[in-house]
Amino acid sequence: MRRKLVLIQLSRALVPILVMLHHLSTTMMDYYGFNMGNLALLPLTGGVYYFFSLSGFMAYYIYRQKFGKKGQLADFLVNRFIRIYPLYWAVTLAFLILALLLPWFATGAERDMAVILTSVFLVPNPEWQDPFLIVAWSLEYTVYFYLMFSLLFLSPRLIGKSLFAAWGMVSLLGVIGVVYIDHFLFDFLFASYNLMFIMGVVCAWLVLHANLPVILAYLFIALGLVGFPVTWLNALNPFMEMSFEMSASLSIMMLLIGLGVVDLKKDVTMPNLFHQLGNAAFALYLVHNVVLDVFSEWMDQAGLHEVLGNIGMSLALVALMMFFGILAHFKLELPLHRLFKGWLRKNKAIVAPSEAQAATKTLKNP
Repeated sequence: MRRKLVLIQLSRALVPILVMLHHLSTTMMDYYGFNMGNLALLPLTGGVYYFFSLSGFMAYYIYRQKFGKKGQLADFLVNRFIRIYPLYWAVTLAFLILALLLPWFATGAERDMAVILTSVFLVPNPEWQDPFLIVAWSLEYTVYFYLMFSLLFLSPRLIGKSLFAAWGMVSLLGVIGVVYIDHFLFDFLFASYNLMFIMGVVCAWLVLHANLPVILAYLFIALGLVGFPVTWLNALNPFMEMSFEMSASLSIMMLLIGLGVVDLKKDVTMPNLFHQLGNAAFALYLVHNVVLDVFSEWMDQAGLHEVLGNIGMSLALVALMMFFGILAHFKLELPLHRLFKGWLRKNKAIVAPSEAQAATKTLKNP
């Protein structure tokens, strides 16, 4: 069985692209009344949901053979820290500098100590105020998921699996309303997003153990891709009784399973450009909204919309978001990874491969 996740790696780019298009559409709607594909009317595009499920998929795929083994829990947590916080802190610092230099860019939250602390450490705010980087609300749930996922590293394994399963069950009961406590911490700890992470874990397990035929995988990919626009259309003009979260989650589940099965059973190749785009997905996700806010305001004040029009303005903003996101990946994310990993090695810490390395490197069969 092949172990290269080329298609899964490429699909990481789906997250910032979907989120980017939604934010672009809402921005153009606010400035010029241009609602690109009616995306501004959607609550979300599903990109964040895919990010949640993909995180669960990759966490299980990479670390499943390390559950219960001595020393692996610390390695897992250290690698999750390196993956998220250094770049996040760097982009947050850039946001705060811009807020000082550009008064119109500031939101006022920069002077609220509670927001500062919850933003810096990515913990939930009791008042449900978003972090400075709006998109980082999803990282709060991601960090929390990784902490819960770390239960699987406990020894003996049965204890960890039981605790993880119990967390998932309480989350499910909370979502359907069987169990509920009117407190912000309960809403956070047992949110519906937990089920999306767990769904990613389940998808990875199915890909590895269910031995699904490739022809079925291709069907799942097609249905998963079609499911996104169907979900959008149903949100705008309902034609079936299914929530946005449920419809998007079904599409994501089929897409993850389909891509994973094809990756493991077919010799998939991809141009390096697309591979790098998948690598840069996290930087694109973090940076794009700051770039969009700054340049949309500047371009509006410069009167560029009168020259470029709606389509030209949209394309220019997409190009700028892509450029600065990729630049942040190469000039910030990768150097920060090397810096932190070098420091850990110097202190005799063992650092496991990153997702991108583990997903594209051929490993021995389990």
